[in-house]
Amino acid sequence: MMKEKETLEIIESDVREQVNLVIDQINYEVKNMEEDQINFFKEGLKKEIETYKEKELNELRLFAATQASQNKLKTKRDLLHLRTQLVDQLFDDVKNKLTAFVESADYTKFIEKKIEQLGEIDHDGYFEVRKEDVSLLTEILKKKNCQCKVEETLIQLGGFRYVNPNKGFEIDNTLDFSLQNEMTWFQNNSGFTI
Repeated sequence: MMKEKETLEIIESDVREQVNLVIDQINYEVKNMEEDQINFFKEGLKKEIETYKEKELNELRLFAATQASQNKLKTKRDLLHLRTQLVDQLFDDVKNKLTAFVESADYTKFIEKKIEQLGEIDHDGYFEVRKEDVSLLTEILKKKNCQCKVEETLIQLGGFRYVNPNKGFEIDNTLDFSLQNEMTWFQNNSGFTI
């Protein structure tokens, strides 16, 4: 019985050793698997974080570009508005000066000079002036022994238009026309284009 007992103890000892070896092996494999899983998840997490960072960075770049573009457009709009105000103010000042000029004695001299520049006036033609200048131009033409008709037309600032339908031409010496030419020249040459 003793032998049996010893044999049983040896078997039990062997079994325990085998069990301990299997347990150690299982623990080793579990530990490796855990490390592999942890490394796998770490790598996946790293890629996810990089993707998220890249996405966030792209969104920030897009936001910055959009902001810069909006700021640039706002600046252009503000400058355009300021430019428009300055140009409007400039031409309002010019109109006011022309209105003051028309009220001065120099205006009569201006009209006389412009009529002199016409040279020989054909009596087939006629003059167009604003309502306020009909009598002034009639007087000036009378001094020059010119029998041309003087007609009232829509001219805001002053000056005259000489029209000769028989010869097919018109000479515009209105301040309105001159101002419009100057405004066009200014817009084309001032560098104030959009």
